[in-house]
Amino acid sequence: MDRVAVFVDAGYLYAGGARSVSGVDGTRRPDTSLDIPLVLSYLKTKAKALSQVELLRIYWYDAAPSGRLTTDHLILASSDYVKLRLGVLNRFGEQKGVDGKIITDISGLSRIRVISDAVLLGGDEDLRIGVELAQEYGTVVHLLTIEGASGSATLRQESDTVTEVPRSDVLSFLTVKPATPTQLATPVPPASSQASPAPINPTSSVTPTIEVQVRLYLDALRDEERVSLKAALQTGTGVPSEHDGRLLAQTRAVLNRPLDAKEKIQVRKTLKAILGV
Repeated sequence: MDRVAVFVDAGYLYAGGARSVSGVDGTRRPDTSLDIPLVLSYLKTKAKALSQVELLRIYWYDAAPSGRLTTDHLILASSDYVKLRLGVLNRFGEQKGVDGKIITDISGLSRIRVISDAVLLGGDEDLRIGVELAQEYGTVVHLLTIEGASGSATLRQESDTVTEVPRSDVLSFLTVKPATPTQLATPVPPASSQASPAPINPTSSVTPTIEVQVRLYLDALRDEERVSLKAALQTGTGVPSEHDGRLLAQTRAVLNRPLDAKEKIQVRKTLKAILGV
């Protein structure tokens, strides 16, 4: 039976989508918000329209910062008919190994005749070889590009069809927010250098500070970000890396000292409790 698979270069989707929506380059990933259920539904509909065959699954390619899953990764990993495939993020913020995984999967599935069609959302020149290999096995490759985003001309030329995702469609599932400084409570003054700091009981004096910081952090999120965070926490795999890092840093700055292991656990438990997870 003929089937179609969708291959998503998440780096292109976030960067190209942000470029399409805002009109500028260089938007940071944390300043974009992707509605995962909506974008998955959109891609399934596009794949059906382009190929006229049933969907096998969506393959989603991204990189995990410090090897930890983000909010979006956790939601994707628990979504039906989605395969999350992760490369690595180097110290310069560059994805490594992602293009290779796309090429391996699109050519491999074509070679064993699992798919008759492939829908590729991407723009990197390196993906061209994957398109050519898939076509040698008889797979029809449909390229999806994003309006206003840069992309390889030769990748477009090698693909069997090219469809541009208009800005109006991008706006339905991706938003860009202006970067704002993290809202903090008034920092606690540092202890005198003349005296040794008194031991702190994390279940007493620090507890109110942690709860205040967690509530301030959540209040600074947009509604859709809170919904995505709660959905990710409900997967039971811990606090997503981007939220965990910012929340711990915010609390650490207010206390004016590093958090111990018990306090970090308390911050995470407080976050879950407030969100009702």
